[in-house]
Amino acid sequence: MKKFVSFSGGKDSTAMLIRLLELEEQIDGIYFADTGFEFPELYEYIKKIEKYTGQEIKIIKPKNSFSHWFYGKVTRGNFKGKVRGFPMYVNPCFWAREAKIKPLQKLRKKADIFYIGIAFNEIERMSKDENIRYPLIEWKWTEQDCINYLNKKGLFNPLYANFNRLGCYFCPKQSISSLYVLWKNYPELWNKMQFWEKENIKYCNRTIKEKPLSNYEKDFKQGKKPKNQSKYECWNGCEGVKYAFKERQTKLKFC
Repeated sequence: MKKFVSFSGGKDSTAMLIRLLELEEQIDGIYFADTGFEFPELYEYIKKIEKYTGQEIKIIKPKNSFSHWFYGKVTRGNFKGKVRGFPMYVNPCFWAREAKIKPLQKLRKKADIFYIGIAFNEIERMSKDENIRYPLIEWKWTEQDCINYLNKKGLFNPLYANFNRLGCYFCPKQSISSLYVLWKNYPELWNKMQFWEKENIKYCNRTIKEKPLSNYEKDFKQGKKPKNQSKYECWNGCEGVKYAFKERQTKLKFC
């Protein structure tokens, strides 16, 4: 019987993985679906978790590149025949589908048991697939339980010091405060995001966010810094977050 773990580097899947290993559950493979647009710190974090657990985290990549899908043509609906362009905020993200969902679905078919880290307070996200197990829901672990667990071990992902959600750095669903951190601390990634927006305007006549990135940049340069409102209760209290922020403060200078 093969048992695989889906690992994203987020708090839930990390807490699930480490606890499963503590309980000496059988794990035959740990997999991270790489979009190619992750923050550098995430790859560092993966190595840290590998070192802590003594387990290899295998990185899987999509069949085709983002460029392939961006410049490809829409095959159905009102926009059939037009360049697909950047994922739209209101629609399901084609890149999440191609880079995350499909590779993991393919992997899931090869496993007898596939562990997914969905917290107890997100129980509505459960699938009815019989070969999927949700340990956090079985243990009744909420998001905060996962945060507390990782904080005690000093393993809370340092990216949470500045971001409420992980994933692609250029995701159109990210907050303005996340855009500010990207602009201020990751100029190379900010430039890449601007490149894709220019291409999107060229081929699809639309920006990535509600207004052009150049407008946001102008606001930031004028000192219009958005408030960083973390949804995690540990923002001001948990030692793990304080440590993570201190550890990365040379790059993450939001405050």
